[in-house]
Amino acid sequence: MVAIRRLPVLALAFAGFCAAVPSGSLSQIMQRLASNPAAPSQYSANVQVRMHMRGFPWITRTVSGSEVYKHPGFYHFAFKDAPKALDQLSSLEEDLANPNAWPQRYNVSLLVPQSPGVEPVVRLVPKTIKLVKTLDITVDLARAHIDKAVWTRTDGGTITMTQKYNTVAAREVVSEQDAAVRIPNMSADVTATYSGFSVDAGGTH
Repeated sequence: MVAIRRLPVLALAFAGFCAAVPSGSLSQIMQRLASNPAAPSQYSANVQVRMHMRGFPWITRTVSGSEVYKHPGFYHFAFKDAPKALDQLSSLEEDLANPNAWPQRYNVSLLVPQSPGVEPVVRLVPKTIKLVKTLDITVDLARAHIDKAVWTRTDGGTITMTQKYNTVAAREVVSEQDAAVRIPNMSADVTATYSGFSVDAGGTH
């Protein structure tokens, strides 16, 4: 799951950077996401996922489970009797989890620069393209949040996900994710809600 997402920096350097926000170069955006002091080091939570199929078999189903996160990018989800369609979403969290690791897997560029009233959008292009062609990430730079992510696939499909946040034990966690899945042979709207957090409120990363 990204809050998501979280590299240690000196407090003085971070304070100086905050004073400079919102200047929005690509390197500053990446550093801001990776060094968010409000992000938890680890947590566990309950998860409820509601999936509504927009075509045959026209089903709506809700499943419950749990999530464990550990900085910088480990996620583990466990569900009982989850539909196979959820497999399409299984790697989304990992894609967003650790901005410091993005350059290892992706060619990273600034697709939309920050301007008054416009949030910056970072584009990730996999260095080895398989199913995902591009991943565009909209960033709330002031809060170091990933607000939106759009996966464009080689089969013509797209997955668009938005995120909402809550504060738990002085840490900011993703409380809801809404995804519009539009891929061949599947059109669905998915909402994941997170509750019952147990948050490690330890030091910053």
